[in-house]
Amino acid sequence: MLKRSQLHHYQQEIINKAKSIPNLGLFLPPGLGKTATTLTVIAEQFQGKTLIIAPKRVAETVWDSEVMKWQHLQHLKVSKIIGSSTQRMAGLNSEADIYLINLENVAWLCDISPKLVFTNLVIDESSRFKDPSTKRFKALKKHLKGFQRRVILTGTPTPQGMGDLWSQVGILDLGQRLETTLTKFRDKYMMPDQMNRHTRVVYSWKLQPNADKIINDKISDICFSLKAEDYLQLPSCTSLYQQIEISQKDREKYDELRKDMVVEIKKEKITAPTAAALANKLLQFTSGAIYNEEGETQEIHRAKLERLESIMEESSSPTLVFYHFKHSLNRLRIQFPEAVVLDDDNIEAWRCGKIRMLLAHPQSGGIGLNLQCNVGDTAQTVWFDLPWSSENYIQANARIYRQGQEKPVIIHHLVVSNSVDQHVVAVLEGKISNQEALLNALEMDIK
Repeated sequence: MLKRSQLHHYQQEIINKAKSIPNLGLFLPPGLGKTATTLTVIAEQFQGKTLIIAPKRVAETVWDSEVMKWQHLQHLKVSKIIGSSTQRMAGLNSEADIYLINLENVAWLCDISPKLVFTNLVIDESSRFKDPSTKRFKALKKHLKGFQRRVILTGTPTPQGMGDLWSQVGILDLGQRLETTLTKFRDKYMMPDQMNRHTRVVYSWKLQPNADKIINDKISDICFSLKAEDYLQLPSCTSLYQQIEISQKDREKYDELRKDMVVEIKKEKITAPTAAALANKLLQFTSGAIYNEEGETQEIHRAKLERLESIMEESSSPTLVFYHFKHSLNRLRIQFPEAVVLDDDNIEAWRCGKIRMLLAHPQSGGIGLNLQCNVGDTAQTVWFDLPWSSENYIQANARIYRQGQEKPVIIHHLVVSNSVDQHVVAVLEGKISNQEALLNALEMDIK
């Protein structure tokens, strides 16, 4: 069992800062131990009951297992408000210090009680509250003043830009630093980026010049970030981009699909939402299959499956494969019968090297889990389907490349040449925005 003295120096500093900052934002990358840090703050500084909101898998497995690891946290009692309505009510009515609830049940919890019984609030992965129009944000907002202490945690506070900070920082200071409404925030710090010239409807916003520095200065007294490389001794991490060529016949099909989709909407100016839908179809195509009008899977090519097969033959290391589309999962399981789909029961087997290929969706396997594997010569990750979300991408990669990983990490990206895949890579590398990539993926055919 770990002792409090084994907390890192930077964790001790954060714990001390929390003594004078009741409402605290910790923007720490995965692997820096923000769970143990926050639990220590709860154990030593919080009075009364604490509500922790987290993604479902994190709420189910991460927080209570972390409590059991540390000697100084053993007195904390944890209850889970998860499961069926009966199970949730039982968890809510239990006597505990910490109450864990998944994101999907936040609105339910806020609706069943006119006043929450919790003194403190912790939100794990606060970027899930970046959109103030969601039911969970609106439901929670009504109760924010009732919490004496509020802490938000995330490694990706601005996955889609600085505008994502408004609602998250507002949870801490109730609008004191970045304005009380989103409209005021946009008027002060942002300007329209893409707009319908006829209706004046704004599709996206961008920062005014120098606004990012002003925002950072305004929140710097309550929000703190650290870089993992400054505090942890991590092995090397290499990103490899496997350029994949498809047959001339499939290339013609891809170009035809793109051209036909653009023709359908050519009468109107293409917007980000419509571009996203179209580009998503192109991503399905590059992965090797598409859904037809009846919702059935139609395989187009096997180029990515064949490249993954080569990667597996070239290395004996256990391999974590991220997929996005259901048809990709199905095709992977057929091609690699030994592959196992990630769940809570097989994480330890994976870490011990008993699973050759582990399949995971970045949204279910990308947050809060420790998937370090030090069995092979390297720890190997393959992105079979490429994600638009840089947040999901960063979080998913950090499941392996984090504290406790000893062997070098290799991250393979399966990229079909001259396709939408290359635009997604540019987003993930931070070279262009999601919106630019979506429009660029179709630009060649728009006249």
